Amino acid sequence: MNRVATLLVLVLSAATACPAAAQSLLFDYVGFDYEAPNPNASLFGEVGSGYNGVGTVENLFAPLVTNTTTYEYTYVISGLVSTARNVYGDFVVVDYSGGILRIYEDARLGGTPAQYGVQPPNATVPGNFTDGTMILEGTLANFQLVFSTTNNSGSYNSEFAATGGSQLGNIPLSDRQGWNFSGATGNALNIPLGYAHQIDGQVFLENPTPTRGASWGALKAIYR
Repeated sequence: MNRVATLLVLVLSAATACPAAAQSLLFDYVGFDYEAPNPNASLFGEVGSGYNGVGTVENLFAPLVTNTTTYEYTYVISGLVSTARNVYGDFVVVDYSGGILRIYEDARLGGTPAQYGVQPPNATVPGNFTDGTMILEGTLANFQLVFSTTNNSGSYNSEFAATGGSQLGNIPLSDRQGWNFSGATGNALNIPLGYAHQIDGQVFLENPTPTRGASWGALKAIYR
């Protein structure tokens, strides 16, 4: 089974699953993505374009130690470069080379608030999202993004492995790999000028989930 077929099976499974088994959540986040470099501004995901994301980390879980009252937590996705872009009906599937995700802790009092601005990269992006202490760094491998050409919404999935940061030592060696980095992209009304999608996702370890069959039409309905 090729990667595209595998991804469609996974998406269908997620959409039609029975109640989920227990999962271990490391953190969740929300923000916006953008392309830089962007050789063709009229085409998202063109080969050679860079995928980037910035935003806030809404929740972090043990073994990470956090204080959301005193600190703001932000994330930055960088280094992903499109290696293939394929169109299947009204869906686009984009594959990327490996990238990096970093989480930063910055004091709310005396620190620099995260501000998106417009047309990133700009005076605040990624700079306002990378100040403070980097508490976690990890690699993103086999990153793949799927979106609908009808409404620009979709999803993405990648493998995450923790490799650095001031709190890397909190994560046992046996738990630093095998994380799932995934989420949804949407064509929200509040997207700042120059960003492509609003993104909302999680990093988690998940046990196998029972599934039932679904049709191609069910997959398409997810994004409509």
